[in-house]
Amino acid sequence: MGSPSGESGRVSGETPHRVTISKAYWLGATEVTQGQWESLMGSNPSNFKNVGKTGPVEQVSWEEAVEFCRKLTNRERAAGRLPAGYAYTLPTEAQWEYACRAGTTGAYAGELDGMGWYARKGGSTTNGVGQKRANAWGLYDMHGNVSEWCSDWYGDYPSGSVTDPAGASSGFVRVCRGGSWSYPAASARSAVRSGHPPGYRGSFLGFRVALTPSSR
Repeated sequence: MGSPSGESGRVSGETPHRVTISKAYWLGATEVTQGQWESLMGSNPSNFKNVGKTGPVEQVSWEEAVEFCRKLTNRERAAGRLPAGYAYTLPTEAQWEYACRAGTTGAYAGELDGMGWYARKGGSTTNGVGQKRANAWGLYDMHGNVSEWCSDWYGDYPSGSVTDPAGASSGFVRVCRGGSWSYPAASARSAVRSGHPPGYRGSFLGFRVALTPSSR
């Protein structure tokens, strides 16, 4: 995780360090859409409703995103569609970056204009999910469209190697990843970190779900 000192756009807090992820998990191929949110939660808080049901849901807080994951887990368990011992969650920051990079080590997982919506390339709005090219692991919009909540409290990276990191033990802001339609290209880099208080909502901020071991 992190970025080398020479990476263009690099900011403090991106200290490179080796991470081992020891437990299998899945990540949503797209950001959660307005249609998916409305079908489970019964309302649509998004600012950009004109994009339609395939637009990413935004204007949802970290707390609301966690509640969506809880309700989705309960629904899918009741329907017998979940692997034993797994639950829907927000990804950890480490899980998110691992999936975003998809085996790459550069600033982006490919050519940015072909993969992401960011300021001056996507207009002043979100865009329907999955329209740009996916990364090598079939994940869409990891660079741009909306920034995505992660489960972690924002904190300093460790100085050495770690296994299954889950962020700081406490804090004031939760991690957000991936840039957005309103951010410049440098903010869509694989290593970029940002954060907001868990009750914060913004039209540039959404999430995608992970399916992870429920003991985490």
